[in-house]
Amino acid sequence: MVYNHMYMPMDYGRAPEEDYLALVERVSLWDVGAERQTELRGPDALSLADYLCARDLSGLVVGECRYSVVCDDAGGVIAECIVLRPFENVVWISHGDVDLTLWARATGLHTRRRVAVSEPDVAPLQVQGPRSGETVAAVAGPAVLSLAPYRCLVRPVLGTDVVISRTGWSGGPGFELYPLTSERALELWDALLAAGKPHGLLVSGPNLVRACERAITDTHYAVNCNMSPFEMGAGWSVDLQAGPFVGKDAARRAAQAPPARKTVGLVAASDGQLPRMEAFWPVSSDHGEVGVVRWAVRSIALGRPIAIALVDSRVQEGQHLLIHHPEGELAAEVTRLPFVR
Repeated sequence: MVYNHMYMPMDYGRAPEEDYLALVERVSLWDVGAERQTELRGPDALSLADYLCARDLSGLVVGECRYSVVCDDAGGVIAECIVLRPFENVVWISHGDVDLTLWARATGLHTRRRVAVSEPDVAPLQVQGPRSGETVAAVAGPAVLSLAPYRCLVRPVLGTDVVISRTGWSGGPGFELYPLTSERALELWDALLAAGKPHGLLVSGPNLVRACERAITDTHYAVNCNMSPFEMGAGWSVDLQAGPFVGKDAARRAAQAPPARKTVGLVAASDGQLPRMEAFWPVSSDHGEVGVVRWAVRSIALGRPIAIALVDSRVQEGQHLLIHHPEGELAAEVTRLPFVR
């Protein structure tokens, strides 16, 4: 697929169950070079990150990571991110498919902060699954085994410093590795392949099925749809009591009134295959359309289709709705997220 103006491998032609089992039972290696970083470098790097993100980052220490959304001035989500502080005067905002570096550069210039905004030369990859720790430790040393979730460290690997974080897109144990130059990235990849071989490592793409089961939303889920963090279920990450950030006034207004829409899970009443999503699918109740499905897969853990939908806030857990997709209709029940805990 095209992601951040680059090609990113997603499907290697295997049965979905094969990739899924490698992720949940062993270890998988993903090429996520298209997962770009917005680098903020300078004495005001942390200050700019704190202003860009709805999460309070003022206390982010070196070696710490945090999830945050980035909003526009109207309070709409433009990106979901992992923010890393690998060095004293450097903050990375690891973002999805959006031109965040342009947004950050413009904001930095507008606010006259002492910070250089750029895209660093890194080629990220992810090692995910229950055997990911042993795999990464074999090339980066045993210190990674004691790395807590949402923490990062820097280790020399094959003559190149690599930022390693306990983060990822699987909802389970895993690491992201950021070599500080793309020149040695292929050597790192080959070393991980060899280290993971005894653990049954499989090269695959980011696992959409497992991500959906764990309610890790697709990076396009809340982008360019005027969705607030509260509607997407990320209101917990909006720190209205902290300092100013882009969209704070709009976020405060949104928090003061119940949202008109909310994000829910839908579990199909029976097994079956869904067509590939190329547009959002309407969802209806007995009283008419109540929202849209924005992401749907066939859950391997549950053995039936599941979907994440943005619906009218009056829709209740346990209610039965109808998904209208290009090949027909599918009855589903509203459930809380994540689907699989």
